[in-house]
Amino acid sequence: MATGSPMKESLISAFMKQYNENKYTDMAESAADICSRALLEKDIPHETESRGKKTESLRKKIEQRERNKGLYKSLTHIFEDIVDLAGARIILKKWEDLDRVRGIIYELFEVEEEKPMKQKSGYEAVHYRVYLKQEGRLCGLHTSEVMTRVEIQVLSLYMAQWAKDEHDSRYKTSRDPSRALSNALDSHLKAVQHVQISAQNTREEIARQDEKYRQKFSDRKYVGRHLEKWIGKHAADWARDEKIKTGSSTALTIFLDAREWRTPEYLDLLLNQHLGHGAQDEYSNIAKEYAGIELNIVIYLIDRTVLNGNTHTFLVPDDHQKHAYKIRVILSTFIWMKRLFLPALEWQRLFTRVEDRSVLRQGIVWLGHRALQNLIAKGGKLLTPEEIGKLNRLWDWFCSNLDRPIQVAFAMSRQGVIRDLAGETDELENALGPLRRALSWDMDPAST
Repeated sequence: MATGSPMKESLISAFMKQYNENKYTDMAESAADICSRALLEKDIPHETESRGKKTESLRKKIEQRERNKGLYKSLTHIFEDIVDLAGARIILKKWEDLDRVRGIIYELFEVEEEKPMKQKSGYEAVHYRVYLKQEGRLCGLHTSEVMTRVEIQVLSLYMAQWAKDEHDSRYKTSRDPSRALSNALDSHLKAVQHVQISAQNTREEIARQDEKYRQKFSDRKYVGRHLEKWIGKHAADWARDEKIKTGSSTALTIFLDAREWRTPEYLDLLLNQHLGHGAQDEYSNIAKEYAGIELNIVIYLIDRTVLNGNTHTFLVPDDHQKHAYKIRVILSTFIWMKRLFLPALEWQRLFTRVEDRSVLRQGIVWLGHRALQNLIAKGGKLLTPEEIGKLNRLWDWFCSNLDRPIQVAFAMSRQGVIRDLAGETDELENALGPLRRALSWDMDPAST
């Protein structure tokens, strides 16, 4: 006993001698301020507290831990064991903000340890041991240089209130709490735990809902339902008028898929952007450019997206692939014309009413007679100079065309919304056939 006691006293005394309470108080305040500024920027309601470990309280804690765990071997050993020399506390007014606060702490500090706390007393919180970035080092007798830490406690407002009451009842008087006080504390704790469990359930449900919101629609049926539901709930009266048709959910699904937008989240962004305030006038003005062709919500959304200065075209590696790409875009354009626009006679007349039909005639007749696999398959037969000339003239015709329906279908295809040409040969023939016959004989497609 006699030989161990002086060493014990000298080690604890040496640690206490070099311990600077003000330094740790400043460090804790700095951590609390850093947290508070970040939480305010994120609109997270909270309170912060901070403190450096009181000298006398620290001495008692070190002595108690030595009695329970054995003698310390060095000042570094003490320092590493006492993790709350500098302590900050974040008190959340909304427990469901816990996950957001966790992310903020990991951004602001070097996190050594994250420790969920659930004590027998009922206290529940999350404790973080962190290093302040650009923080100095603690040096002293019998120590190597050790980075100084701050313990950040994150708990709910209700838990903080209960913990204070529970602490005061046990430590501010020498008497044990009365049965009535114990019962009151137990009731208080159960209420706090109920609130926190409800908040946790709410947070998990929000996370599930957010995950579902970002998941792909499984098929076009759900795209159509979501569109109808959004219009019924959010759209202005004009958009819910029975005269305004919704349009093809299949076309919308293909369009969203090609853009990697096939989720409720992206569809809502599209709807909010183009069917929000002032959309009625814009819809009416655009409808005038579809004279004779029925404009609907789906066409309007696609129109506003592909004709709003979005190029989104693809780069192709060589001339041969460039020619195949142009053919696929043009053929896809004809299928989109057929699938999107009604009545068919009106969109067909956009092609047959031009004064000089020669470019269209040569191009469409040539496309109709050419075997598709040689035109679009990778490694297919190279085009002759004459065929390249026909293709480029037809491409230029589409690029310069000012009819809005043609612009939309062509822009969609150029921007990657290309139809499955190999699987839609009948659809393609149904689109090209009347045009090819009308252009070959200089007649209106209605007579074919």
